[in-house]
Order: sequence, then C-alpha cells, then structure tokens
Amino acid sequence: MKNRIRKMVAVLTATTLTAGLLTGCGGAKGGSSKGDEKELNICIWDGIFSEEAIKKFEKDKGCTVNITYIENTDTMLSKLVEGGNEYDLCDIEAAYVKSFVDNGLLQEIDHSAIPNEQYEEPSLLEKGPIGDEDYKYTTADSNAGYTAIVYNTETCPIKIDSFDDLADPALEGQVAMVNSTISLYGAALSALGYSPASTKEEEIAEANELLVSIKKNVKAFVGESAVSALENGECSVALCWDYSVLCFDDEANWDKFAIADIDSDYEKFVQYWGIPAGSTKKELAQEFINYMISPEAVAMHIDDWGQIPMVQREYIEEYLPEGFYDNPCIVKYEELADKSWLIAVDDEQINIMDKYYTLLMGGK
Repeated sequence: MKNRIRKMVAVLTATTLTAGLLTGCGGAKGGSSKGDEKELNICIWDGIFSEEAIKKFEKDKGCTVNITYIENTDTMLSKLVEGGNEYDLCDIEAAYVKSFVDNGLLQEIDHSAIPNEQYEEPSLLEKGPIGDEDYKYTTADSNAGYTAIVYNTETCPIKIDSFDDLADPALEGQVAMVNSTISLYGAALSALGYSPASTKEEEIAEANELLVSIKKNVKAFVGESAVSALENGECSVALCWDYSVLCFDDEANWDKFAIADIDSDYEKFVQYWGIPAGSTKKELAQEFINYMISPEAVAMHIDDWGQIPMVQREYIEEYLPEGFYDNPCIVKYEELADKSWLIAVDDEQINIMDKYYTLLMGGK
C-alpha cells in the first residue's frame, strides 16, 4: 500500500493540538463544535457492514448516520486531514492502530457501554491489536481475515507449495496480486525465511527480487478485490484477501477455489473500531458499535457481504441460514490462525518498502 502515514499523522496531530477540542460530526459542513447529537459521521471500509443494519440503527435511535467509504488507510488519513477531522467513528486496520494510538488520534473507549462484546469469539477478546493490546482505545469490528494464495482447482496448471511458485513460467499471465505494500513484501519476506516486520534493507531488497520474478506472471495488480478476475477466469491464481468472499458468494466456489498450503505464513488482518480524539459523539458512537457487533447485526453483515462471524456460534447460529457452518472457509481460516503473521506499520520499514515498491511497479 502506498503510504504517506508519517506526513499525514504529523499534520493531523498538529491540527489536533491546534484545534484542542475538534468539531464533531458535520463539523466541516457547517456544524457547531457542540455537534448535533442526532448525527454520527463514520469512516468505514466498503464490503464489511450491512446498510440494512445501519438503517435499523438510525430508525431505532432516531438519528442519521453519514457514511464515508474508503478503500485503504491512506485514503482514511487523507480524509481525516482534508476533511477537518469531522469523523466520530473509524474502521481501522490492525496494522495501523499503533500509529493512531501513538499519535493521540483516538480517545479511550468505555467498554461498559458495549455489552455485546461478551458475544465475540474468544480470540478477539483475549488480546487487542499491536499498540492497544489492552483494548484501551479500540474494539474489534470483524473477525480475522487472511491474505492468501487462492487458486482455481480446475484451471491452475501447477501445484502451489510455496510463494516462489508464483514465478513458475506455467503461470504466465494468470496471476492477480493485491497492490498492498505490506501484503506483498511481508509475504515475500516470510517466504525467504525473514520476519515480515524486517527493517533490514538487504532483506527487503531480496524480497523485491522475488516479487520482480513473480511480476512477470502478473496479469493484474488489484486494489479492493480479485474476485472478478478469479470468477470470470481471467486469472487462475491470486494473492488476495478474497477467499471468504468467494466461498460466501456461491456454493459452487467451495470446490472451484482453494487456498494453497505453502511452506511460509500468510498475512492476518483484523479491523477495529476507533473513536477519533476530536469527536464529541462518544456516547452515540459506542451505542453504534454495540449494535453493529450484536448477533443480529453481525448476521446482517454476513448476509450482505459474506464473512466469518465475529460472534460465537451459540449466539448467532439462529440468525444464520441452515448449513452455514458447512462453508469450507470457516475451517480453513481456523487453520490459518496459527500459521499467520500480523505486524504494525513501521515508518522505517514502510519507507524502505515504498522505495522498492516504486521500482517494482515502475518495471525496473
């Protein structure tokens, strides 16, 4: 992912210090610093939350929820800076939580106001993200996902046992890959036996050489999703985060697509709710969080988008269709939990990765 996090965080922090108590939702659109308690401005990723659930919350609470959709954290930071910090709630990648916390961009959450946390999967409750392990500033908003090598069992011409296999000439023009810097270089570093959190330039340079060899086979680098390229047959294999989407999209995909079992680990990612430091709508934001992680709402998210429930089976199964837990993605993701890595964005690392990412995408 092309990142400007250092500059953006610096600007945002300076803005926070200058503004003191920042305006709440609607602040950049003429709202007063006191804010309208019946409005909530949220910044979220598309494809995770049910619009029906959001509308139900609006109806039940007699409020308006204004949504800004993002495709990456860089976009979120841009919007926070350029929009005058008007958001009351943000959906943050685990890898970026530490940066948000360290730079004072989030306010503390009152977990007593979010009783539905008790229904979450134990793995989400045991420990928070890097930088907020004690859940002082965040709370999970979805279950874990994975950036993995997904292949078409019918058309992929080779058996994939390692990340390096993506460079096999037999896959020429058949590979799709996410264009996320951390995902690409983390996967390559792991394949080479290095830590995905490495800040050693010689190791990242070696990872870049591996990615260059794979790029010869890449049909397309994708941002949000590789689903279309896989389902329409354009690509037979992809490094992507879409296995759950494919499995929940169509039962026919259960046998058609699979995750390659390779000799290195895959990237794990989790999303978290965070309330920006300048929001004056903490109470309403926490009510929104509490509803959005309720068994009923999580079932709505799953019905709309397809994902592994963040709520324990005993509390959510009544809201889900019969046979839901037969989905192979559920078992596969449980297996990947112990064979995965998750790191926090580091300025030193990302600056080196960006240098090589530019060369990689420039074809040098």
